[in-house]
Amino acid sequence: MKNNKGFSLVESLVAASLLMMMITTLVPAMNLLQNERESQQQKRMMVNSLHHELQPFLWEGHNNLPHHFSKTIDGHKAEFRMTDEGTLMKGCVNWRNVKNKTEQFCIYGYPAK
Repeated sequence: MKNNKGFSLVESLVAASLLMMMITTLVPAMNLLQNERESQQQKRMMVNSLHHELQPFLWEGHNNLPHHFSKTIDGHKAEFRMTDEGTLMKGCVNWRNVKNKTEQFCIYGYPAK
């Protein structure tokens, strides 16, 4: 017991188990964060495209509503639907997100007089 010039086996096992516990906690969390980041990026692109596609309907006053069309945005198929809801025009976009779930986002706008 007088020779204490290094790590013992117990200290090494504790250090290794702490390291493995940190790795098994951080790797799934980082993977989840990456998936959420990609999902939010994709949602921003879809909403931006929806806003861009709705503008002609608001400013030029298209009478052929409801209008439905598909478009590929960054390799993902998006389905756009423009409808008339009383005094407002509604634009919706549907797509399959990074998690392979169907997602929908709608915006409304007042048509120009």
